[in-house]
Amino acid sequence: METAILTQELTKRFPQKVKGEKEVTRGKKKVKTVVDHITIKVPEGQFFGLLGPNGAGKTTLTKMLVTLLLPDEGTALVNGYDILKEPGKVRGSLGHLHGETGGRSLYWRLSGRDNLTLFAALQEVSKDIAETRIEALISYFELEKIIDKEVRKYSTGEKVRTMLVRTLLHNPPILILDEPTIGLDAATAVETRKFFTVLNQELKKTIVFTSHVMSEVEELCERIAIMDKGRILADTNPRSLRVLVKEEQKILIHILKPADKKVLIKYIEDIEGIKEVVKFIEKSPITEISAVVEDELKALPILASKLGEAGYKITRLEVEEPTLEEAFIKLVTKKRE
Repeated sequence: METAILTQELTKRFPQKVKGEKEVTRGKKKVKTVVDHITIKVPEGQFFGLLGPNGAGKTTLTKMLVTLLLPDEGTALVNGYDILKEPGKVRGSLGHLHGETGGRSLYWRLSGRDNLTLFAALQEVSKDIAETRIEALISYFELEKIIDKEVRKYSTGEKVRTMLVRTLLHNPPILILDEPTIGLDAATAVETRKFFTVLNQELKKTIVFTSHVMSEVEELCERIAIMDKGRILADTNPRSLRVLVKEEQKILIHILKPADKKVLIKYIEDIEGIKEVVKFIEKSPITEISAVVEDELKALPILASKLGEAGYKITRLEVEEPTLEEAFIKLVTKKRE
């Protein structure tokens, strides 16, 4: 598999007036390292997620990849082109959307259609192809009613959808999507995520995706890097991230209408291999129970058998793993201690 993006010790510093971690001296000025010697490799066709708290350096990293910022150290190859030596070819290989701009990358006093026509021309898309592609994308994102109005009259969601169309005009092989669903209503966000999946799985586009919505990242990304204070803390698939921070072996049990809470808890804790019940939540008609066990694989069949013998109706019985959000919080907190 070919490499779509390769960063090599990529580093970025900004002047700082206030003391903080990772400060170095540049002449007489204080500077802070925002991206700290990052090396990552993203294969062609991968859906790669970048997670991190505010100020982690995610946006700075993506801005270096799209040549909006120059690194202080290191470099990166995008589609085989060096961001320092061949920035024009890098830009031709990329579609970039920074959702937090809320439409600032569009000309507000032009209509959406005029914006798209202009950007297609700047990206050297032939007129016939541009017209066909613009109409298809306008229809897909349901922009027909507003596309001929001035962008300054758009809602945030309408601006984001128009920026998505702009990002795809030159059919780039690599997409850098920084908070792309911000400002979208729930229904549009769902449809947009489906579209990203189509772009990745059917059209084989490489996607680098940042988001604060954990469920969104987990749904879309086959690989996730967690970033904090300019460094990569972990880089693997979502399940491995959860397992990485797992401190106890737990079983999740859903039971239909248990007769008595105290009786049930005592019954479960008396079963061989069960250490303790740590969660008991009644959500009529289901009760959700989490039990710490000595060995998950041994505990599953024993619990199923014993609870069945006692007449409890089990609707769900499985190994319980931390959520991606829990894994993220534990990783970041642990590194900061």
